[in-house]
Amino acid sequence: MISKRFFYGSRWLLQQPWLWLLLWGGGLLYLNHPEPSLRADEAYYAQQARWMLQHNDWVTVGWGGMPQVDQPPGLLWLMALSYHWFGYSELTVRLPAMVAAAMTLGLTWRVGQRLLPPVSGLWGAAILVVLPLWSQASKLGTPDMLGATLPLLGIWALLHSEADPSRRLGAGLGAGIAFSAGFLVNGLMAVLPLVALLPYLVRGRHSHHHLQNPGLYCGLGIGTVPTGIWLGHIVARQGVEALYPLVSQLRLLGLSPEVGGPAMTLEPTARLSYYLWHVPLTTLPWVLLTVVGAWLVGRNPQVGRRTLWLGYPLVLLVGLSLVEPRHGSYALPIYPFMALLAAVGLHYLGRLYRSAAPSRYRVALALGWGLGVLAMGLISAGLALLLTPGELISAELRLYGWVGLLGGIGGLVPWIIGLNRQGRVPLLQQRLWQGGWLMGPWLGLAAVFLTGLWGNYSPDIKQALHTGAIASTLAHNPVHVVPLPDVPLAGSVFAQQDTMMLLTAYTPHLGEPLAHWQDLLSEAYAWVNAQAVLLENLDHEVIGTVDDWQLLRAPFDRSLTPRG
Repeated sequence: MISKRFFYGSRWLLQQPWLWLLLWGGGLLYLNHPEPSLRADEAYYAQQARWMLQHNDWVTVGWGGMPQVDQPPGLLWLMALSYHWFGYSELTVRLPAMVAAAMTLGLTWRVGQRLLPPVSGLWGAAILVVLPLWSQASKLGTPDMLGATLPLLGIWALLHSEADPSRRLGAGLGAGIAFSAGFLVNGLMAVLPLVALLPYLVRGRHSHHHLQNPGLYCGLGIGTVPTGIWLGHIVARQGVEALYPLVSQLRLLGLSPEVGGPAMTLEPTARLSYYLWHVPLTTLPWVLLTVVGAWLVGRNPQVGRRTLWLGYPLVLLVGLSLVEPRHGSYALPIYPFMALLAAVGLHYLGRLYRSAAPSRYRVALALGWGLGVLAMGLISAGLALLLTPGELISAELRLYGWVGLLGGIGGLVPWIIGLNRQGRVPLLQQRLWQGGWLMGPWLGLAAVFLTGLWGNYSPDIKQALHTGAIASTLAHNPVHVVPLPDVPLAGSVFAQQDTMMLLTAYTPHLGEPLAHWQDLLSEAYAWVNAQAVLLENLDHEVIGTVDDWQLLRAPFDRSLTPRG
């Protein structure tokens, strides 16, 4: 009796799509390098959130103790709560993004259920997992993933209100809150998803009646309350001028942020095509299936809401191209829709494989053979990197061997399944063949995370800070950071700024902010850039050096003079 219940219970679990999605997406989120380290932009946000928590100041966005208003505090609040509950570590820095990524997978699945065929929702979420840029952003302590999750949550709420009119008011309220909450994470960039939804909202207003839903407008108002309160406190403390860095971050392409500057310049106009090449390049080969899926959806009259499935990503892509600044991660809200359309293309490819007509299934088999050839090349390159003697290749380059090896092994799956194609193909074999196309990218990304190519971005700096006299000093003493002066320095200033941010994030007891290096007290500790400051007093003590930065203990009588 127990074994029978266990059998039926196991069979029921295996038939649940949420379980497969949890294993597929959650497995890749779980895989990480055992010794992760932060990236410079992560360190910037991490230190700001820690400053908020330590000073119990949830209004001032500060870095190194200096108030700054260059982005809203939504991500910082979530990070600070993560530190409060689970402590300060790389995992808690990235935890908000990981939770948002898990939510995005579920929302992509549920939104995709409105497409034809019904299975496209699950396949779309599975494809989203193996998009490299999305997968990397899912484990980065930056606002990018949150900025992609909130618009998708609003879209799901709108579709939910269409499916269940009895919950129209509540779903509209949730949609409005989700869209307006984006201002607390991405600032004015949150306007773009709302603009991209206009074709769907306006053209289909007589069928879905979203524009007549009072809950939507109430939600938009409620969602802006936290942002409004925060802005009010900032203005009360620092004046209206403090909002300029926040407002000037988003501007029309070519419009100078400086008053009286030129209205248009040729250089920004030439960068109109940035997302037109960056998005396809970072989503290969799935962008090819996205094009196929968009063609199938566009020509199928049975597919409704085409202004959403096709219009939303296209308008959002145009909107991103017309504003400054531009960054590849800003296109993340487009990726769920690209993945869903790619799922339609993958389903069509699976139907070709299952077809009884030789002219159709041979196309699918030829593609599987092509992938098999590419997989053999990846396996060969991976083995060459792994078997090359250590004195001929760097340790970091050798790690790519595991990526090629595992990715190549996964890429062989469609080819192997295609070799066994005989007679009438069952539906299960079609699904396995389709899933084989995802195995190579999944295993390749797993290798990228496990080897630390993604996730362990600053191993040298972290190791230097956790060993020797530097580790002992940081553990028991407050350490100041003397900012970089406005003087020319050798090497890359951006690299030195990145190192300074990482040092600040990994210093457990950060001292009081120093506006100038002259404010450093006697016998105090500080991180000082060795190129920017020259110690004339020979009594100073250098505890350790990390890149171009030195951990110093100031003598009782000392003088610091800028070099040059």
